[in-house]
Amino acid sequence: MKALILLVLVSFLIAAAAECPFSHGNDGGNGGANAPPKEDNPPKHDNSPGYSAPANNNTAPPPPASGTPPVSPTTPKPPAASPGASPALAPASSPALTPAASPALAPELAPALAPSLNKTNTGSLSPDYYAKICPNLESLVQGAVRGMMASSPIAAAATLRLFFHDCFITGCDASLLIQNPNNDDEQHSSENMFLRADGYKTIAAAKAAVDADPQCANKVSCADIMALAARDAVVLSGGPTWKVELGRYDALGARASDVDLPLTTEDVPALMKRFSAHSLTVADLVALSGGHTLGATSCVFVNPRIYPTADAFLDPGFAGQLQGICPSNLNPNTFVFFDQSVTSFDNNYFLMVQQKKGVLFSDSALYFDSSSKGIVDKFAADQNAFFTQFVSSMVTLGRLGLKTAANGEIRATCTKPN
Repeated sequence: MKALILLVLVSFLIAAAAECPFSHGNDGGNGGANAPPKEDNPPKHDNSPGYSAPANNNTAPPPPASGTPPVSPTTPKPPAASPGASPALAPASSPALTPAASPALAPELAPALAPSLNKTNTGSLSPDYYAKICPNLESLVQGAVRGMMASSPIAAAATLRLFFHDCFITGCDASLLIQNPNNDDEQHSSENMFLRADGYKTIAAAKAAVDADPQCANKVSCADIMALAARDAVVLSGGPTWKVELGRYDALGARASDVDLPLTTEDVPALMKRFSAHSLTVADLVALSGGHTLGATSCVFVNPRIYPTADAFLDPGFAGQLQGICPSNLNPNTFVFFDQSVTSFDNNYFLMVQQKKGVLFSDSALYFDSSSKGIVDKFAADQNAFFTQFVSSMVTLGRLGLKTAANGEIRATCTKPN
């Protein structure tokens, strides 16, 4: 209990430092005082990895720029358990909760994902792609990530989450970084309203470091910088390392209408419809959800699970603790950590899910579906097994929707097409 109280106090400090609510999407809305600033001052966004929580009939929309308080969504009904499976539990979004718009959220099933996302042709990708073009690339990016992590406790989580959101929309093409003059872009979509500025700032710092090297200036794509930064965020948090495949091109544009992310209110079958469209498996879903071992989530995504009464998939004692953190009169600037080792990349997230202490509905759902329960148990018992699958899943994720010189470019400025 003392540990949880300490986490809550720390979360308030993080919220104050980040000046924005946690979740999946930017907190700027569609304009006004809270609109995402341009270029050097990226929008304030979510600080947690994994997927997002978009608005739908079962989720609460993120607080609008006007300051109007968000409406709490209705708690989703628990998913039916498959034969032989443990009693069904309800999941949510943002790695699994109910929310507004952040990774793993979105209206019931939005338009089908672009066909290109199913393509995982890695012919143009190679870990050595920049060996002669920019030999110091990896050390430059890692130095920038390390610097941001030293100044922000949520930089790692925010950077990892940014990569997932970018890849899951139109592929790993840095389209999420584009800021259109009319705000019709992925960054300003409701699904991305809680993405934290710390992630954008990390990518901007890495881009600046790369371009400061004469050998590398304007030769490395923003998409590749994002991929490297996501890997480094994991490694510098104590997680596994891997060779990042490089050679991506940046998208030529971005539209808010393209955003269709997993919802925190969705159960495993609904989440798998989205993941399968990207040729991702149940093991990928569980492993990537494990990215929630870093970061926290806004009460926006928690309240629907605990009011007026807690859902059946939460441990009663834990539900009471959540109610003590998240008041019924919703405060989107209050956060809940996914586990008690919020800055360490480990398997504690799966131990929490096993104990019915998954913060998001989508987190809890993983343990109450026969297709994913065994994987959760495996990762909870064996951290190396989690690390191995996470690396494999990140490599697969990084191959989605690849752009080429024919339909992409190397952006001089990550926030706008050339």
